[in-house]
Amino acid sequence: MKVAPRVAAQPPPPAEAAPVRAAVTKPAATPTGAATLDEATARASVEKFFAAFAAHDLKGLDAAYAPNAKFKDDMFDLEKKSSILKMWKGAPPFESFKSEIISVKGNEVHAKWVVDYEMFGNKIHNEIDSRLTLDDQGRITSQREDWDERRWMSQALPVVPKFLQPVAYFFMRPLLNMQMGG
Repeated sequence: MKVAPRVAAQPPPPAEAAPVRAAVTKPAATPTGAATLDEATARASVEKFFAAFAAHDLKGLDAAYAPNAKFKDDMFDLEKKSSILKMWKGAPPFESFKSEIISVKGNEVHAKWVVDYEMFGNKIHNEIDSRLTLDDQGRITSQREDWDERRWMSQALPVVPKFLQPVAYFFMRPLLNMQMGG
């Protein structure tokens, strides 16, 4: 009986290599469809906004807000960029201003700021919790601010008895919103 010699298996001929293509990745999208910013860009955008705000730099503030920006706090509910800028234009000069970015998650930035100023001849100290949403260019599309309205009223209008301050606030809010153009 003859045994055939063993032949080592030959590897199959190389297949023609597919052309190599660079992977193109788009930034992840937020629920609103805007591309997600990296943390450094979002942080820098908000820091630039606060610098313009502290300096009452209306051109800087204009650049910081997207055309479709919205603003809401305990006093205002503004649906137009022009109304937001009008509100900031009417802000009194600050005796002191400090801001701090607490966290950045994609296009969402949580910050706190503290401001001292004078209004109606009275000293005001206000501490604000601010949540900002940015578009893919780092501009503010929405801003939600929360602060202690009772404390503010006690400082701004100390002649109004505490039990009437919510009533005064109730009437002030729509009048100021109307003045800003909503």
